[in-house]
Amino acid sequence: MSRHCWLTVRVAGAIVAIASLTESVSAAITFVPGDYYSSNYFSNTVTQYDLAGNVVGSSTMPNEVRGIAFGPDGFLYETQVGNNNNGFNVVALNSSGAIQQTYSGNVYIFGDISYGKVTVDQQYLYVAGQDQLTRFLLGNPASGTAIYMNNQVYDSVLLPNGNLMVASASQIQEITNAGAVVRTLPLVGPEGLALNDIRGIAYNPVTNDLFVTELGYTRAPFELLRYHATTGALEKSTTFIYGDDIQLTTSGALLVGSRTQDPTFFDENLNAIGTLHGGQQMFVTQLVPEPSTLVLLGLAMFALLLFCLRRVRPNV
Repeated sequence: MSRHCWLTVRVAGAIVAIASLTESVSAAITFVPGDYYSSNYFSNTVTQYDLAGNVVGSSTMPNEVRGIAFGPDGFLYETQVGNNNNGFNVVALNSSGAIQQTYSGNVYIFGDISYGKVTVDQQYLYVAGQDQLTRFLLGNPASGTAIYMNNQVYDSVLLPNGNLMVASASQIQEITNAGAVVRTLPLVGPEGLALNDIRGIAYNPVTNDLFVTELGYTRAPFELLRYHATTGALEKSTTFIYGDDIQLTTSGALLVGSRTQDPTFFDENLNAIGTLHGGQQMFVTQLVPEPSTLVLLGLAMFALLLFCLRRVRPNV
């Protein structure tokens, strides 16, 4: 490789390193594709982690933050306990941290530390809490309506057909986006017992697997379970103490929050493979990667390296 090409590649690499360092030392959260984010009960803080699970930023909100999720519009949606702990607000934040919309409801989210998980699709925002799933039309904060009722609704997850799976304390049902029940999944735990105190769910459309956290029973406590989403057959289970919110990551792994433990990564066979560093957190999400400045710089550097190698390739 010529000295000129080598120096050019070194400079490009330095630019990538400086950009990465600038992101890693940021005190406030930033929207970095692939990074993980968490919130916790009785806390106003949202924490950001890099791909290695290291804390790289945090932001303090006006009120206690519960469920968090990034929408397809690029906004970060945060469920916040309402003033004086009454009702809730879901704020939509842009990458600068400015509030774009505030969706308010009268559901008593403060009544259970696992309430407030949020799900967002191209059209709607869904908030789980108390005995209902509340739906808002995106861009219309006054459109909140209860579309589904059950005993202690804790979580929901989108399906490829536009429907949702909704988890209540002891039951998981598939519903339409208008709230009509399509089916009830016949789920039982490894002891042959019905599920008890379900807390979080996630769905993998590639494998058609449904993942569930439950507090469980004395004979089968604190379980993370994998089911076939069509038949409801139990495929795998493991123990994870006070497991709660579940995020299916872009790598196909699960990131599971907990009331008492560090958020932990599990592979598809429910083997623990790592954690987010920085302590216990209950609610977790990930910003789905899109082409970014760093990626483009990396591709440009790779293309430049190939160009230089071709220039010094001997004739044959």
